[in-house]
Amino acid sequence: MTKKLLAVAFSLITSLLAAQEPTKEQLAPCGTVSLMDPHTVQYLQQYGAAKPNLTDTLWVGVQIHLVAQDDGSGRFTAERLLDAFCRLNTDFEPTNIRFYFKYDWNLIDSTAWWRHDTVPAGRDMMFANDVPDATNCYFVSDPAGNGGYNLPYASIALAHGASGESDHTWAHELGHQYGLPHPFIGWEDTVYDINQPTPDSVYYDYTHFHATPDTVPAPLDVRAVEFADGSNCAVAGDMICDTRPDYLGPAALRNCDGQGNSTMKQKDPLGNEFFPDATLFMSYYPDNCSNRFTDQHIAIMRNHLQNIKPYVLAPSAPADRLTALPELLSPISGQQAPSQGGVLRWTSVPGATGYVVQLSRFASFLVKDIDLWTADTAIVYNQLFPNQTYYWHVRPFNAVDACANFTASGTFKPAQVIAVNEPGAGAWKLYPTLSAPGDDLWLESPDAESGMPVLASVFDALGRQVWQQRLAWTGAGQAMPLQIPAQYQVAGAYRLVVQTPRYARTLTFVRQGGQ
Repeated sequence: MTKKLLAVAFSLITSLLAAQEPTKEQLAPCGTVSLMDPHTVQYLQQYGAAKPNLTDTLWVGVQIHLVAQDDGSGRFTAERLLDAFCRLNTDFEPTNIRFYFKYDWNLIDSTAWWRHDTVPAGRDMMFANDVPDATNCYFVSDPAGNGGYNLPYASIALAHGASGESDHTWAHELGHQYGLPHPFIGWEDTVYDINQPTPDSVYYDYTHFHATPDTVPAPLDVRAVEFADGSNCAVAGDMICDTRPDYLGPAALRNCDGQGNSTMKQKDPLGNEFFPDATLFMSYYPDNCSNRFTDQHIAIMRNHLQNIKPYVLAPSAPADRLTALPELLSPISGQQAPSQGGVLRWTSVPGATGYVVQLSRFASFLVKDIDLWTADTAIVYNQLFPNQTYYWHVRPFNAVDACANFTASGTFKPAQVIAVNEPGAGAWKLYPTLSAPGDDLWLESPDAESGMPVLASVFDALGRQVWQQRLAWTGAGQAMPLQIPAQYQVAGAYRLVVQTPRYARTLTFVRQGGQ
């Protein structure tokens, strides 16, 4: 994770705009027309219903692309991405395939790609940004009206609205990426009617979804319709014998019963009635129905990764799982802090490479004043409203572990910051403001602050707190030395923030040289 602070601060206006994104219910489930991948056909013809070998973990490197509008607004947040990634690895746990963030998340600002109307537009996005040694995944507001789609020769596009912590869209599209068809393959353009004779075969069009980008446009294919008894399962439908047939195309309404079966009775070409399996990730049943890949699904995906796309695999786990949460250091427990230029600080977590930091005036974090991620253990905030209670919390993550919780919330109240080095009676005075590292700094209090507790904090030019001490004045107009350790006195400009129970004030000084 880069040391550069990658911040996405959200105002109420941005939150309202995000709420206007298409929901999962407004999107088609999947834009992938599932042709039979030639590698999958070859594998099934050679190995048939062989059980998968799960003795080794396949570590798959994923490149994340977070697409926003031209002005940077509307990007998928770090919290939502981590929730989706945690869900993805949970869905794939029985496969012994585990995903990790291979590189830093790629931030793209393009309204034309953030909400693209056609698959070819998304293909252009992928051709322009894909990295060659990872599975590339793009999070956009609207991927051509779908919850997601996969291009066999490129990458995956996923809608924000279909990528929640309980959605299985990402698992579904990765299934396509690694060779899996829909169980209802061939029925994309044919409407099933139980009151009509079921045909022996169906035709379908997989324009834009062939194995290579230069295939002749609009190819038609024909699929034999699978029988309910599975007698032709190896040559019909999805050619996968541990999935039941399903004739419902993308436009059909689906639901499941308590036993994981479809509530829609169907009839095969021989007149045999059956209920499809509603538990498969590769089907279109609601998320509360879907919960698994079959054994043959798992075997196909593992074969595809090991023999077709081995370049996305890592030889071992790139990192360890996280075992702890950070401790919030300051400000916490209702402390006062500057309303401008204050610092949120927390402890590091062994193995963490990044932290999601959120700050809000609402304990529920319904609206966030700050929502960002960083590799550091401190951030500087800008202007906050004084005398209001703010809540903040932190969530760690690394390349393999996105499932950590947020810490409990810390609270504080920003105090009004008064003008820097304001002259005149009643002002705090700091001198000398231009000095050498060995010189003491002296802070003189106004008469009105006699006897009041004071918290003095020094921040460097990057906003990092380098020194802090509690002081108390016993006499009017008293001056006290600030004995800042020499190792922090490198050359540069510094800010001294003086906080009392009533307000905070910022003063500046410069060190001319350092150690």
